[in-house]
Amino acid sequence: MTRAPLPVVLIGPMAAGKSRVARCLAGRYSMAHADSDQVVEARHGAIARLFRERGEAEFRRLEAEVVAELLDDPRYAEGVISLGGGAPMSPLVQPLLEGRTVAYLDVDLATVRPRMRGGASRPLLQPDPETRWSQIMAERRETFERLATITLDARAPRSASQIAHDLHTALGAAARSEPGKDHTA
Repeated sequence: MTRAPLPVVLIGPMAAGKSRVARCLAGRYSMAHADSDQVVEARHGAIARLFRERGEAEFRRLEAEVVAELLDDPRYAEGVISLGGGAPMSPLVQPLLEGRTVAYLDVDLATVRPRMRGGASRPLLQPDPETRWSQIMAERRETFERLATITLDARAPRSASQIAHDLHTALGAAARSEPGKDHTA
């Protein structure tokens, strides 16, 4: 099957399931996978601690460096890269996504609510995770939609496996159609 240009980059809000969908896609279709948040944490420690000790601006700088490295890494040239929820908002990251296959996982509060329980590891969601998530999503939705070349319905009760299958199908459809056209799955 012909596919859209790889790597495919997964974006979406916090708790959308980007990492889980990426793992499903990678496992099912024998693709390499990298998660920008995991790489940042492996190199610099817990994200919550980075926010607390170095601030959001420094975290975003470190995150952008990791995203650039992953996008240029030949190990992921035919793979899938999942980004942290705020990465696409960064003016350092947005130019890196231009001309790439970017899949947006569109979710709602009802879907992410169970995933945010005990959300102390998500510093931007404090002190009220549900209210903060809704505010952040409202602020970021337009950017997610603008950057996406593929939009996926990731709302419950859809499983990560179903979404990964939809993404794989959309990658084939994107390769067969006009470049730059948005595809919804």
